[in-house]
Amino acid sequence: MNYSQTLEFLFTSMPSFQQVGSDAYKPGLERITEFCRHLGNPQRNYFTIHVAGTNGKGSVSNLIAATLQSQGYRTALYTSPHLVDFRERMRVNGEMIPEDKVVGFVEKWKKSGYTGDKPSFFELTMMMAFDWFAEMEVDYAVIEVGMGGRLDSTNIITPLLSVITNISKDHTQFLGDTLEKIAGEKAG
Repeated sequence: MNYSQTLEFLFTSMPSFQQVGSDAYKPGLERITEFCRHLGNPQRNYFTIHVAGTNGKGSVSNLIAATLQSQGYRTALYTSPHLVDFRERMRVNGEMIPEDKVVGFVEKWKKSGYTGDKPSFFELTMMMAFDWFAEMEVDYAVIEVGMGGRLDSTNIITPLLSVITNISKDHTQFLGDTLEKIAGEKAG
């Protein structure tokens, strides 16, 4: 597959929250833990900083990554969703993941013999980032949570630092219907 065929595959065969809503949400960490183990746990090869919250996660994540990079650290950044280009989700020292690395990871996953549950779009994209970050031998990876909550698949990392931005009512069907419940989930 070439890059555009790979994107077509990702967007049409993997459930994403932006396309199908709550049907794409796969709570629980068992599936992603197994998937990470199958790929050699690449997320354990660098220090991580985890950023959660309702609004401001992307801005805070970018500021932390820029600060680390300015201090000479090889710094990765994982955010979602993307605005223009799918590759915006994964950056190392400000450079987006190359198209051939996107294609290569999807081919690697398809040929891997992984027999667990099919990952969601977010989970596969996150694992692509973790795998590429390990390959790039980053010092730090700043990871923005997806929806947030205790069962967000990004919670497989063991962060050096966790940041929670402001909290407001969002994803109440998954996180709770009060600010207290949502904050509790985001802090999870």
